[in-house]
Amino acid sequence: MKTCAYCGFSNPDDRVDCFKCGTSLAPLPTLQTKTHRSRPEKARELRRKALGYLVLGLMIKVYWGGYGTWTPYDTNLLASLRQWVEPVLLYGSALVYLAGWVLAFF
Repeated sequence: MKTCAYCGFSNPDDRVDCFKCGTSLAPLPTLQTKTHRSRPEKARELRRKALGYLVLGLMIKVYWGGYGTWTPYDTNLLASLRQWVEPVLLYGSALVYLAGWVLAFF
């Protein structure tokens, strides 16, 4: 039995159109539509991660930079690491965050 998509009437298998309403019982062609659902979700995830790295960079800057009332624990190794880790985290994550906004619109 073929069921009409319009009125729901059950028709015999050999029918081409609905006995009750006359609507064609041929299967409707499926349309391929392009969805952009994954791109905004990926951009949102990228921005979320970038904000986490930005906060980490700010915490390193405040703690190691001596902006607080505490004495920062600093060694030669940590001082050499801070010189490149801090800008990478701050400026790199800011650029990635902006890239996440740009990718959300394309």
